[in-house]
Amino acid sequence: MTSLRRPGHGVLALCAALALAALVIVLTVMPEGAPVSSDPGAPVVPWWVVLLPPVVGIALTLVLPRRRTAMPAEVADRRRFTASTAVLLGLAVAFPLVVGLLDLGGSEWYVLVKLVLFMLVPGVVVAVVRGVRIERLRAAWRWWAPAVVILVWTLLSQVAPWNPRHDLSDIDPTMLVISATATAITAGLGEELFYRRWLQTRLEAGLGAAPGIALASLAFALMHLGSHGSGEPLVDVARVIVAQGSFGVFVGVLWWRYRNLVAIVVAHLIVNGWQVGVHLVSGTAG
Repeated sequence: MTSLRRPGHGVLALCAALALAALVIVLTVMPEGAPVSSDPGAPVVPWWVVLLPPVVGIALTLVLPRRRTAMPAEVADRRRFTASTAVLLGLAVAFPLVVGLLDLGGSEWYVLVKLVLFMLVPGVVVAVVRGVRIERLRAAWRWWAPAVVILVWTLLSQVAPWNPRHDLSDIDPTMLVISATATAITAGLGEELFYRRWLQTRLEAGLGAAPGIALASLAFALMHLGSHGSGEPLVDVARVIVAQGSFGVFVGVLWWRYRNLVAIVVAHLIVNGWQVGVHLVSGTAG
């Protein structure tokens, strides 16, 4: 096990260096901030608005509850672990390449490719090969603590007055519901299964908790290049590392600390669907 985790220090240092470089780039090239989503006309928010919620969320996750028992990911079978991890890493690399090369961002094929590469194929691989184990606890804090964290994070990231409201009035309500449902399945559930439950768990078992979270979050961030690209590769990479990567670290720490899949899926559903929900509710009320 020690030999497996030796590269972890290097992986963590590399991810930290990339994150710092990305932050310097976006603050230099995009000092005004970042769009809240990839949708046309999405409002731009300052970088502190992007980073404050995940930073506070991570800090709360690390201290709630004050006393708790660790639930580390462990290698159950070296050969199976190596095989399943290699397949998952291959899929993580393949997705942004396929989407970028075939220009699938924003199309119905994007959702289909995500469904296949993030849910169907890895689901079969994990079910058959496995290779890791987590000794989960039956404890009330695994539910109330992430609930508190997600509540505070939601207030900061969605409800607080510095978060602009996204105008979705030009989108047909039926198409909006269909799109939101597809996103909820493939992103809210699919991405959390793939990047946290399956990939991060294996990276934690092989590299250690911090490097595993960092590398899974980097892969999660780069996945968004296909749908968030602007034609400036360096700036695009830096932007997704800071924006999507910071959220990835937040939910990654949530998963490591509480091993609660429902909690990380809820957080992802909120980040993707809050504005849609507010728009539909306000439209119905109006």
